[in-house]
Amino acid sequence: MIDLSADLLPAAKADVIGLAVIGADRKMVRKIGRLVEWLPAVGVDCCECMLLVGMESELAALAAGERDTIALAGVRGASPGMAQPVTAVVLWNGEQSHYFVIAMPDFAARQVETLLGSERRARRLMEQQLEAASAEVRFASLARTRLRLARDLHDTLVHSIVALLTQIRLIRHYLSTDPARVADGLATAEDAAASGLSRAREAIARLRMPDDLELDLDVEGLLADFADRSGIAVSTDIDDRARGGLRDCALTVQRILSEALRNIQAHAKARNVRFRAFEEPAAVGRKLIVEIRDDGRGFDPAVPKPGHFGLIGMAEFAELVGGDCAVESAPGQGTLVRISLPVGVPPAASAGVLAE
Repeated sequence: MIDLSADLLPAAKADVIGLAVIGADRKMVRKIGRLVEWLPAVGVDCCECMLLVGMESELAALAAGERDTIALAGVRGASPGMAQPVTAVVLWNGEQSHYFVIAMPDFAARQVETLLGSERRARRLMEQQLEAASAEVRFASLARTRLRLARDLHDTLVHSIVALLTQIRLIRHYLSTDPARVADGLATAEDAAASGLSRAREAIARLRMPDDLELDLDVEGLLADFADRSGIAVSTDIDDRARGGLRDCALTVQRILSEALRNIQAHAKARNVRFRAFEEPAAVGRKLIVEIRDDGRGFDPAVPKPGHFGLIGMAEFAELVGGDCAVESAPGQGTLVRISLPVGVPPAASAGVLAE
């Protein structure tokens, strides 16, 4: 029979593998190579070493010919010199009545370790990316809150103060020209203050509501209230297929429509307003089109208006749900507000972001 100890000795000395020879009584006879880090001193029972501890029955079965080999894959050493995983194989040489213990680098285990290391690095990178995304979400949430506050301040305090300022100027005019109308002016100013207070309370209530609160927009009711309040004639044209989109995008449509109607009442001096809603095909799905047109005096959209944020807010609110809001106007030509929103996309979770 081949003497493995002689054939493997050069490899063992080259530090490629380890080789140990164990007597039939399981006492150490010779140890070579890096396997020495695993085995006890010469003369000690080999089953006391960390590699073979508890394997008495397996070694006895090997010597009795009941099995050919004992293979231990991916074993780790306890000493710094054997930090990498190894595969150990135990053979029985019946002619010489001793065991051979051969150790070699476990390349498969090392590959698994490499893959696990890559997986750990990928997991750490993913955790870092998630942490960065979480920071972005927190920043976006803060921005949403600030923009929502700005929008509600514009809708309540700004409009109310402008109305009060107008009434105060009229009262000052009446004091010198028609004192009898001062009382009526004060009553109107009081109504404006009460209306502003009511709207401010509504804004506070909205801030306490969830952003994703579902609304069922009553377009006809909103337009009818505007017509009664302003005396402006309003016509409505709503395609039946667009009503589902109006419900899905209720909050967006309500905000933009309310701002458009406020602008018409405050600035346009219009006699007629036309509201139209319909659907158009899109590259993906469909889109809801809403048009608010008036025959008022119009304006030049290219001329900046410092301190006025209504038109900017309308565009921002449409963008939050993946749509857009365009305003077309010219002096003496009236104004058209055209909203385009993707159908089937619910109002943005951050619908309260809009700053007007």
